[in-house]
Amino acid sequence: MTAQQTQPVEIINGFAPSGLKELIAAIKQDAVQGQMAFHATTSWVDGTRSVTRMKSFDWANQSYARDFTLTIDEPEELGGTNMGPNPQEVLLAGINSCLMATFVEFCSMEGITLEKVEISSTGTLDVRGMLKLDETVHAGYQDLRWTLKVKGNATPEQFQQMYEATISSSPNFWNMANQVHILPTLQVEA
Repeated sequence: MTAQQTQPVEIINGFAPSGLKELIAAIKQDAVQGQMAFHATTSWVDGTRSVTRMKSFDWANQSYARDFTLTIDEPEELGGTNMGPNPQEVLLAGINSCLMATFVEFCSMEGITLEKVEISSTGTLDVRGMLKLDETVHAGYQDLRWTLKVKGNATPEQFQQMYEATISSSPNFWNMANQVHILPTLQVEA
Protein backbone atom coordinates (compact mmCIF):
# COMPACT_ATOMS: atom_id res chain seq x y z
CA MET A 1 0.00 0.00 0.00
CA THR A 2 1.43 3.41 -0.93
CA ALA A 3 1.52 6.47 1.33
CA GLN A 4 -1.40 7.96 -0.65
CA GLN A 5 -3.66 4.96 -0.11
CA THR A 6 -5.56 4.62 3.11
CA GLN A 7 -7.39 1.73 4.62
CA PRO A 8 -11.15 2.14 4.87
CA VAL A 9 -12.38 2.93 8.37
CA GLU A 10 -14.37 0.06 9.84
CA ILE A 11 -17.80 1.20 11.02
CA ILE A 12 -19.77 -1.01 13.40
CA ASN A 13 -23.16 0.16 14.65
CA GLY A 14 -22.46 3.62 13.22
CA PHE A 15 -19.28 3.83 15.32
CA ALA A 16 -15.63 3.68 14.26
CA PRO A 17 -13.74 1.59 16.85
CA SER A 18 -10.41 2.80 15.42
CA GLY A 19 -11.12 6.32 16.67
CA LEU A 20 -11.58 5.13 20.25
CA LYS A 21 -8.48 2.95 19.98
CA GLU A 22 -6.49 5.99 18.83
CA LEU A 23 -7.88 8.03 21.73
CA ILE A 24 -6.92 5.32 24.23
CA ALA A 25 -3.39 5.21 22.81
CA ALA A 26 -3.12 9.03 23.01
CA ILE A 27 -4.30 9.09 26.63
CA LYS A 28 -1.81 6.37 27.57
CA GLN A 29 0.94 8.60 26.14
CA ASP A 30 -0.36 11.86 27.66
CA ALA A 31 -2.96 11.90 30.46
CA VAL A 32 -3.96 15.46 29.50
CA GLN A 33 -5.64 13.92 26.43
CA GLY A 34 -8.19 12.37 28.80
CA GLN A 35 -9.20 15.64 30.47
CA MET A 36 -12.57 17.08 29.49
CA ALA A 37 -14.94 19.70 30.86
CA PHE A 38 -18.52 20.20 29.74
CA HIS A 39 -20.46 23.44 30.16
CA ALA A 40 -24.13 24.37 30.25
CA THR A 41 -25.75 27.75 30.92
CA THR A 42 -29.39 27.77 31.93
CA SER A 43 -31.51 30.94 31.78
CA TRP A 44 -34.96 31.42 33.25
CA VAL A 45 -37.66 32.22 30.67
CA ASP A 46 -40.94 32.34 32.61
CA GLY A 47 -42.67 30.30 35.30
CA THR A 48 -40.91 26.94 35.48
CA ARG A 49 -39.55 27.17 31.92
CA SER A 50 -35.84 27.61 31.26
CA VAL A 51 -33.51 27.34 28.30
CA THR A 52 -30.14 25.63 28.58
CA ARG A 53 -27.40 26.33 26.06
CA MET A 54 -24.33 24.22 25.46
CA LYS A 55 -21.86 26.31 23.46
CA SER A 56 -18.56 24.51 23.99
CA PHE A 57 -16.65 21.77 25.73
CA ASP A 58 -13.00 21.60 26.69
CA TRP A 59 -10.72 18.72 25.81
CA ALA A 60 -7.00 18.53 26.45
CA ASN A 61 -6.78 22.26 27.19
CA GLN A 62 -8.60 23.23 23.98
CA SER A 63 -12.13 24.54 23.58
CA TYR A 64 -14.44 23.10 20.91
CA ALA A 65 -17.53 25.00 19.75
CA ARG A 66 -20.97 23.44 19.95
CA ASP A 67 -24.43 24.94 19.59
CA PHE A 68 -27.27 23.14 21.32
CA THR A 69 -30.34 24.48 23.07
CA LEU A 70 -32.70 22.58 25.33
CA THR A 71 -36.01 23.93 26.66
CA ILE A 72 -36.88 22.54 30.08
CA ASP A 73 -40.26 22.96 31.73
CA GLU A 74 -42.64 21.27 34.11
CA PRO A 75 -45.88 19.61 33.00
CA GLU A 76 -49.03 21.70 33.40
CA GLU A 77 -50.03 19.43 36.29
CA LEU A 78 -46.96 20.68 38.20
CA GLY A 79 -47.44 24.37 37.39
CA GLY A 80 -45.51 24.49 34.12
CA THR A 81 -46.47 25.04 30.50
CA ASN A 82 -45.28 21.64 29.20
CA MET A 83 -42.90 23.24 26.66
CA GLY A 84 -40.19 20.61 27.24
CA PRO A 85 -39.12 17.75 29.48
CA ASN A 86 -38.78 18.52 33.17
CA PRO A 87 -35.42 18.42 34.97
CA GLN A 88 -36.03 14.89 36.28
CA GLU A 89 -36.76 13.62 32.77
CA VAL A 90 -33.61 15.35 31.47
CA LEU A 91 -31.62 13.62 34.22
CA LEU A 92 -33.05 10.23 33.18
CA ALA A 93 -32.30 11.02 29.53
CA GLY A 94 -28.72 11.91 30.46
CA ILE A 95 -28.23 8.64 32.30
CA ASN A 96 -29.88 6.60 29.53
CA SER A 97 -27.89 8.31 26.80
CA CYS A 98 -24.57 7.86 28.60
CA LEU A 99 -25.28 4.19 29.25
CA MET A 100 -26.37 3.78 25.61
CA ALA A 101 -23.27 5.45 24.14
CA THR A 102 -20.96 3.46 26.41
CA PHE A 103 -22.71 0.16 25.69
CA VAL A 104 -22.68 0.71 21.90
CA GLU A 105 -19.01 1.73 21.97
CA PHE A 106 -18.02 -1.35 23.98
CA CYS A 107 -20.04 -3.69 21.77
CA SER A 108 -18.57 -2.11 18.65
CA MET A 109 -15.03 -2.45 20.01
CA GLU A 110 -15.71 -6.19 20.41
CA GLY A 111 -17.14 -6.52 16.89
CA ILE A 112 -20.69 -7.13 18.14
CA THR A 113 -23.28 -6.00 15.60
CA LEU A 114 -26.40 -4.53 17.20
CA GLU A 115 -29.91 -4.64 15.77
CA LYS A 116 -31.67 -2.94 18.69
CA VAL A 117 -30.69 -1.22 21.93
CA GLU A 118 -33.30 0.46 24.09
CA ILE A 119 -33.15 1.72 27.66
CA SER A 120 -36.33 2.39 29.61
CA SER A 121 -35.85 4.10 32.95
CA THR A 122 -37.94 5.26 35.88
CA GLY A 123 -37.02 7.45 38.80
CA THR A 124 -39.36 7.63 41.78
CA LEU A 125 -39.54 10.96 43.55
CA ASP A 126 -41.38 11.94 46.73
CA VAL A 127 -41.91 15.70 46.40
CA ARG A 128 -42.50 16.03 50.15
CA GLY A 129 -38.71 16.24 50.41
CA MET A 130 -38.37 19.00 47.81
CA LEU A 131 -41.25 20.95 49.37
CA LYS A 132 -39.78 20.50 52.90
CA LEU A 133 -43.03 18.90 54.09
CA ASP A 134 -41.27 15.92 55.70
CA GLU A 135 -37.67 16.25 56.91
CA THR A 136 -37.27 12.44 56.78
CA VAL A 137 -37.76 12.44 53.00
CA HIS A 138 -34.78 13.58 50.92
CA ALA A 139 -35.33 15.90 47.97
CA GLY A 140 -33.99 13.58 45.26
CA TYR A 141 -34.96 10.31 43.70
CA GLN A 142 -35.73 7.51 46.13
CA ASP A 143 -34.56 5.05 43.50
CA LEU A 144 -33.69 4.75 39.82
CA ARG A 145 -34.51 1.68 37.73
CA TRP A 146 -33.85 0.87 34.12
CA THR A 147 -33.91 -1.99 31.70
CA LEU A 148 -31.53 -2.23 28.76
CA LYS A 149 -33.01 -4.34 25.96
CA VAL A 150 -30.60 -5.54 23.32
CA LYS A 151 -30.66 -7.64 20.16
CA GLY A 152 -27.62 -8.49 18.10
CA ASN A 153 -25.11 -11.15 17.12
CA ALA A 154 -23.63 -11.76 20.59
CA THR A 155 -24.43 -14.44 23.15
CA PRO A 156 -26.32 -13.51 26.32
CA GLU A 157 -23.03 -13.97 28.18
CA GLN A 158 -21.22 -11.55 25.87
CA PHE A 159 -24.01 -8.99 26.24
CA GLN A 160 -23.82 -9.41 30.03
CA GLN A 161 -20.07 -8.70 29.91
CA MET A 162 -20.66 -5.58 27.82
CA TYR A 163 -23.42 -4.46 30.21
CA GLU A 164 -21.21 -4.93 33.28
CA ALA A 165 -18.37 -3.05 31.57
CA THR A 166 -20.84 -0.27 30.74
CA ILE A 167 -22.06 0.04 34.33
CA SER A 168 -18.50 0.22 35.64
CA SER A 169 -17.43 2.78 33.00
CA SER A 170 -20.39 5.10 32.36
CA PRO A 171 -19.58 8.60 33.67
CA ASN A 172 -23.24 9.44 34.35
CA PHE A 173 -23.84 6.17 36.19
CA TRP A 174 -20.77 6.92 38.31
CA ASN A 175 -21.99 10.48 38.93
CA MET A 176 -25.32 9.18 40.22
CA ALA A 177 -23.93 6.27 42.25
CA ASN A 178 -21.06 8.11 43.95
CA GLN A 179 -20.47 11.31 45.82
CA VAL A 180 -19.30 14.03 43.44
CA HIS A 181 -17.46 17.10 44.73
CA ILE A 182 -19.91 19.97 44.12
CA LEU A 183 -18.95 23.65 44.40
CA PRO A 184 -22.13 25.74 44.19
CA THR A 185 -21.92 29.54 44.36
CA LEU A 186 -24.43 32.40 44.35
CA GLN A 187 -23.72 35.65 42.53
CA VAL A 188 -26.19 38.47 43.20
CA GLU A 189 -26.19 41.20 40.58
CA ALA A 190 -26.89 44.80 41.51
